[in-house]
Amino acid sequence: MVTGATGFLGSHLLCHLARCGETIIALKRDKSHVEETEALFSYYSDSPEEAVSRVTWVVGDVLDGESVTPFVEKVDTVYHCAALVSFNGGDRNTLLETNIKGTENICKICLERGVRLCFVSSIAALGDAPDERVVIDENTPEIPGSIHSLYSGSKGESEKIVWKYVRQGLDAVIVNPAIILGAGLRGRSSVKLFEQASKGMPFYTEGMNGYVDVRDVCELMIRLAKDRGVRGERFVLCGGNYSYRELFTVIARVVGKRPPCIRMTPWMTGLAWRLLAFVALFTGKKPAFTKETARSSQHKSRYSSAKVLSLFPDFHFHTLEETARFFKDM
Repeated sequence: MVTGATGFLGSHLLCHLARCGETIIALKRDKSHVEETEALFSYYSDSPEEAVSRVTWVVGDVLDGESVTPFVEKVDTVYHCAALVSFNGGDRNTLLETNIKGTENICKICLERGVRLCFVSSIAALGDAPDERVVIDENTPEIPGSIHSLYSGSKGESEKIVWKYVRQGLDAVIVNPAIILGAGLRGRSSVKLFEQASKGMPFYTEGMNGYVDVRDVCELMIRLAKDRGVRGERFVLCGGNYSYRELFTVIARVVGKRPPCIRMTPWMTGLAWRLLAFVALFTGKKPAFTKETARSSQHKSRYSSAKVLSLFPDFHFHTLEETARFFKDM
């Protein structure tokens, strides 16, 4: 079973599970649409209709445990992808409720029913590097008093909930993906990043972050979920660490656009988010660039996937260029 099945990662995961021959229960909310998700299957399968037939769509909400329990009882593994990704303060209550309460409900049901859980956390839930030269991995501690976004805080708290249930006997594995790159679903945060870069970005900042192809995340989630010898562990999934200039340059060149050439200094990004916040007061639209994204755009973080690669030495992450070429026509 996949929660958040109409979301960005959940949709791609359905395609990978179907390609593996699995029969899948896909959880969606009442008003969610499945057309875009099912359209993705044509990119992964020569027989998309047959692949789609492996998916049974059901209506439920992770915030309502009773609506989900009957479906969990029918499966041996739950991939919990449902989460809200937002860096807008106005989404605070929904963000915390979805990411924390929703995760607790899923953990509780899986523990009671003896179902294995693959929980999608984030690199945002990992610890903090004491300086920009330190590479962050699964064991990096959190620095007291360090600044975190509301989103990273919610993922950190939701992961703590999973660990609490693991101590009670929950059979679970946790993945901490870097920023996931891919395409196929309009409006999703990861897709917006890729689409914007594909249009050509004249500006860049000095920041650096970890990135990973959505296909790599899906394959590693399935491998880890099937490896029953892996229990109560977390794994960083990062295909590479790139500066924002490198990221936008590679994607721009693949799609034939001009690479970024104007550096945005911290005071410029600070001015930008303030101006957008001011405009939002009149338009009522949520700004695409916020105080939190402005801060992160200048921050440099590096991540290591050495642990998961030691477990699966035959696995190779896609390069940034390979990712851009695969998704450019979607």
